[in-house]
Amino acid sequence: KKRGYIFLKIQFDQLEYQDKAIDAVVSLFEGQQIKQSNFTVVDKDNQGKLWTDYGVGNKVDISERKLLDNLQEVQISNDIVRSDSPTTSSPQFNIEMETGTGKTFVYIKTMLELNKNYGFSKFIIVVPSLAIKEGVMKTFEMTEEYFRREYHGVIYRPFIYDSKKLDTVRSFAVDNTIQIMIINIQAFIKDVKADEERSSKASNLIYRESEDLSGMVPIDLISATKPIVIIDEPQS
Repeated sequence: KKRGYIFLKIQFDQLEYQDKAIDAVVSLFEGQQIKQSNFTVVDKDNQGKLWTDYGVGNKVDISERKLLDNLQEVQISNDIVRSDSPTTSSPQFNIEMETGTGKTFVYIKTMLELNKNYGFSKFIIVVPSLAIKEGVMKTFEMTEEYFRREYHGVIYRPFIYDSKKLDTVRSFAVDNTIQIMIINIQAFIKDVKADEERSSKASNLIYRESEDLSGMVPIDLISATKPIVIIDEPQS
């Protein structure tokens, strides 16, 4: 007796409020040129000989004043009280969306738009729990075909940070394609004294020197890329 199978293909529709959220973030960097930064990464060959490679990072080349002007324009257009103080060297922006309105879809597309418009390629998604982390990865899988079609085959690599697979951190740093690290907050909560960080006493491996990274510290390598960090459900 023959068995039948039905394959369902999910259709994604872009909604107006989602477009507004994405445009708001992209507009923050108006005036930014497509650029990237480079830094040195130490590595070992198969014989254990040290050599240097080059990491690829984001580079923001607009001034703090321009960034503030852009922010104020976004705030005015969305009836939000203007920020009158200059931004910091690590500015933070809050995008509020109701639960169930497609925020994961929105920030995935936002990352691709930031790459398309400004060349940013290193992103980190911080989530509050294991369940949300798995859910975010599932959304990447479900939307992969849609976004590759929408962005003409653009190559991007989402992956879940795993302290037992630190080679992925090196790939995150040196790869020239869009790299998206998904990490839960517990992986890098600082629960050690400052003088114990970057030592064997650090409880989280992300703060320890790693032989898999030729003695480099994962958090230092990640930081060198100057990633754009998306904090999912920061209220949690």
